[in-house]
Amino acid sequence: MKTINIDSKRQEILDSNGHLIILGGPGSSKTTIALYKAREIVNSNVLKRDQKILFLSFARATIVRMNDIAGEVISKEQMKFIELNTYHGFIWNILRNHGYLLNELPINILPPHTAAIKMSEVSNGLKTTKMLDLFKSEGLVHFDIFASLLFKLLNESNALYELICDIYPFLILDEFQDTNAD
Repeated sequence: MKTINIDSKRQEILDSNGHLIILGGPGSSKTTIALYKAREIVNSNVLKRDQKILFLSFARATIVRMNDIAGEVISKEQMKFIELNTYHGFIWNILRNHGYLLNELPINILPPHTAAIKMSEVSNGLKTTKMLDLFKSEGLVHFDIFASLLFKLLNESNALYELICDIYPFLILDEFQDTNAD
C-alpha cells in the first residue's frame, strides 16, 4: 500500500466532515490524499447500500493514473464504493440515459471534426447558441455544452436530481482548475 506522510494539514483533510478545496502544486499528493479521504469515508460506514463516492477528473489519463494510485491506497473491496470517471464521461452517461427529458430526438455526441465543420462560419459570440440549436434540432451534443445540459436536466427533473444525489452522496473533483464555470 502506498503511504504518504500525514502531516497536520493532511490530517485536517482526513478529519474534516465539510466541503474542502485542496490546493497544492504538482506532486504535492493532492490526488493521493483525496483517495485517502475516500478510503476514510468508505471505512466510516456512512454509505448506504448502492451508494458510491464519485471521484471525477478532467482527463482520461488522470483517471488511469488515479486508478493506479487507488490500487496502492484502497483495497478492492473499498473500491466497490468508489466510482472514478471523467467529468465528460459522467455527464455523458446521464445525458445518454436521461437526455430524452430535454429532447425527443436520439442524443449523440457531436464529434470534434463534425463540430469544426458545423461551427466553421459561426462567430465566437454565437457558438454556444449554435451548439444549443444543434442539440435541439439534431440531438447533437457538443462537449462544451455537456455541463450546461446536465445543469438544465437536473434543474428540471427533481426526481433525477435526488436520485443522483442519493447514489453519490460524496463528490471529489480532481483537477478542478481545468474546468470552466459550467
